[in-house]
Amino acid sequence: MSEITRRADRAEVTRRVERAEKLLQKGKTVEALQEYLQVLRDDPENDVMRQLAADLCLSLSRNQEAVALLGEVFERQVKAGDATRASLTYKKLARYGSPTWEQKFQFGQLLEGSNKKLAIGTYEAALEELANLNKKQESLQVLDRIVTLDPSLANFLRLAEVSSETAHGKASAVAFQRVAQLTAAEGGDAAKWYERAYQEHSSDPEISLAYGKSLLAQGQVGAAIFILEPQVNAEKATLELRDTYSQVLMAAGRYAEAEPLVWQLFEQNPTRIDQVISVIGQLLDGEQQAAAVALARKLEQFQRRRGERRQFLTIMQDIIGAHRASAEMLEFLSELYNASNRENDYCQTLLKLFDLYCSTADFAKAAECLDRAAEVDPYEPGHAKRLGMLDVYQCGRAGRRLSWCGGADAGGVDASGLDVASGNPGAVRDAQQSGGTSAADSGTVSARGRAQRGFAKTVPGRRSHAPLCRSSAPAAGSCIGPAFGWRTGGCRGFLDPRRRGGRCSQLYSRS
Repeated sequence: MSEITRRADRAEVTRRVERAEKLLQKGKTVEALQEYLQVLRDDPENDVMRQLAADLCLSLSRNQEAVALLGEVFERQVKAGDATRASLTYKKLARYGSPTWEQKFQFGQLLEGSNKKLAIGTYEAALEELANLNKKQESLQVLDRIVTLDPSLANFLRLAEVSSETAHGKASAVAFQRVAQLTAAEGGDAAKWYERAYQEHSSDPEISLAYGKSLLAQGQVGAAIFILEPQVNAEKATLELRDTYSQVLMAAGRYAEAEPLVWQLFEQNPTRIDQVISVIGQLLDGEQQAAAVALARKLEQFQRRRGERRQFLTIMQDIIGAHRASAEMLEFLSELYNASNRENDYCQTLLKLFDLYCSTADFAKAAECLDRAAEVDPYEPGHAKRLGMLDVYQCGRAGRRLSWCGGADAGGVDASGLDVASGNPGAVRDAQQSGGTSAADSGTVSARGRAQRGFAKTVPGRRSHAPLCRSSAPAAGSCIGPAFGWRTGGCRGFLDPRRRGGRCSQLYSRS
């Protein structure tokens, strides 16, 4: 039954078309138009009749009806993908009327591939119409196409503002970020645009990263930490985000917090070793010696596994030379030199430790360092002077307790610990014990004794306690060092058993 109906309809359409043609031949245009319109009502898909009807409307100066019909033809041609016919129809439509913003937008899309400039002009016309209609939501899709064809700063700024006004936070943030990048490329101040982008979408990692970098460049490290910290603590923090956050922490002087991030980045990319070196140096300068040594040990283990221990020793030498001295770091460096059999570097590091411990009045450790250095190189210039520094320290300490440094005490013991009557050079120990020698002083004496014995072992014929030179008698009230000579204006050396006649040897003299 339906097939019979369709046949009847097609037959009716054919009869109406023939009738319209006969009416046109007779010059009855209005009646022919009515027939065409009736055909369109019966067959809405008949674009040929729609085009003929539009042409008849134009011939009758019924432009409004013609524009409506041409608009339908245009939209159907666009939908069918017939760009050539659609372009011709749009031009006719624009000649006799004003296309809607939708038609302008559609025509602009047709032109993008062949005439970009004309496409932008068509989009601008559509955007102007939308602005008059106050349709900001619809303006977004037009602005998207404009920005695609012409990604200028002004176009991105328009897109960002409209997106913000229509509550499209993420799109607005992306557009503001692009505005910031273009502004920076032109040499302008991009800070406010990065801030606008962050305000629009603060949870976006890329937006936060860009804003954090902007704050870091301005020196606002506190604000940068506030912005980046939540993103870094997230599960999927990017490599660039962690890198930037570590730089911010370093700029803020929070080196201990930056160290884990810097180490993670270094493990993933060993070419970042300069950052690890920088952190070690900054920790030393910040008097965080324990953290600096811990990081240095981690780096040493990493480099050793890679077979680059020698390069690591060079790195540590550079660090020590460029930053403030640290006892903990020098101890670590001495361990490395000792394990690597680099005796000269090991000895020199111990002597640096000696000077450092003396400057901090830690004479017990200073004596231990001197003892270890003497075992490696007993002929190092200045050993006798360094040993004398420890003797002076012991004398001063004992003098404060026993009042030796003003002359002989009631027991007949002078300031050197030498029994003047008997000439016993070992009396200092008994005198100190009778005076209540502290544990620290005892440690110093013990280590100093080891150093003295070390000298005795390496110098042929020298006893561990050589007799003092008596070429000059001590002046009244003078202070005598417990291991070296009289502290007077005369000779202050030991009797050198290698010289005849007991003459004083300058080898053991103290300046």
